[in-house]
Amino acid sequence: MRPKFLGILSVIILVLSFSLPALAGDSDTITITMTGVNEISITLDKTNWDLGNVATNTVIETTPPIEWCTLTVGGNCDVNTLIVGEDAKWVNNPAYKWTLSNEGSNGEDIYGLWFRISGDTTRGPNEDGYVPITKTVSEFWPYDNGSPLAPEDTKQFGLRVITPTYFYASRQMQTQVTISAVAAQ
Repeated sequence: MRPKFLGILSVIILVLSFSLPALAGDSDTITITMTGVNEISITLDKTNWDLGNVATNTVIETTPPIEWCTLTVGGNCDVNTLIVGEDAKWVNNPAYKWTLSNEGSNGEDIYGLWFRISGDTTRGPNEDGYVPITKTVSEFWPYDNGSPLAPEDTKQFGLRVITPTYFYASRQMQTQVTISAVAAQ
């Protein structure tokens, strides 16, 4: 029996830009009034990828465009987006895990996770445009000083999983990928 692998894609919205005018009334009181200059909002149309039972040392990809996710920018400002992954954990006992690879490769209880932006074949280490997702926050879009995403912009992206070369079977594994946004400078 093969384990089930369930990926959860979540969105975290970070608001990092504020206007901080400070008004001094007297020597004992300082009043700080804050108004959010930038409203940041991103949404995803697909947030779950259930792979079902998987075999060892197998590459699985989302099928474009049906299984691909669309990221849509809301709010009132341009944004840069970031992506980060985590180890896959056994749903019934999180002490057992598959470690997320730092370069997208696999090994015993080590899995690779990749993403690809639709139409982008220039960024990944391979000609297919896939970029490894790691446990370190990295650029999702833009990259190489490219243009940030404006309100109402969309980007479609797909995922690729490379299962470990060896793992204990019959365990439902789950991981999370977080995509966040910050106001572009």
